[in-house]
Amino acid sequence: MLENEERYLKGSKNRLIRYYFYLTIGLDILNQFRNLFLGIFAVYITFKITSIPFLILVFIVSVIVLTVVGFYTIHYINKIKDFLSTKFGSHFGIQSFDYQKSSFELMTEIRDILKEKNGK
Repeated sequence: MLENEERYLKGSKNRLIRYYFYLTIGLDILNQFRNLFLGIFAVYITFKITSIPFLILVFIVSVIVLTVVGFYTIHYINKIKDFLSTKFGSHFGIQSFDYQKSSFELMTEIRDILKEKNGK
């Protein structure tokens, strides 16, 4: 990890790249909130809603629902998508997946043999 920190975190060029990364993430978040406000505004125009408290309630419910969806996306959906794209995405992805799996099994066998030899 320290080698990667040296390569990707140190230096003025990497700092500028990090700031650019933070800026793009911030703009993405701002754009997503803009889409939420435009969606609520579309509901307002479509149904001719005159109640401001109702619009605030719609906003709060939307934020809660989107937060739950975001949680499940990060903790469950993305892991499955990553697995599927690695396993079935391309020929090289399948080879890489199989290689990592066989390397893990081999390392586990080596660890077990070394434990037996050392009497642990």
